[in-house]
Amino acid sequence: MLRHVVALNYVNLHAGILTVILGTGRCYSVLQLVKTFEQVSGRAIACKNGPRRFGDIGQYWADPSLAYELLGWKYRRGLEQMCIDAWRWQQYCEKRMLNT
Repeated sequence: MLRHVVALNYVNLHAGILTVILGTGRCYSVLQLVKTFEQVSGRAIACKNGPRRFGDIGQYWADPSLAYELLGWKYRRGLEQMCIDAWRWQQYCEKRMLNT
């Protein structure tokens, strides 16, 4: 069964609000994300390295264990596939904007 259907069924059976984190449980750096997106898009991304800004945290990532516990949800894609999907969506949206 599709995970979004499982989530809707869960919400229908339980009172209140359900908030779960959907992520890989892995930490990726901004540089990893930029390099991967450059690779899948075939385009260079202008970046400027600098010191961490005040208030920036060193690392963070999502803990998807509650989503698995309640909904059976587990990530299936890594960073490369997520960037491929995001790039494909961007291209689709750009084409739709040009055709309207």
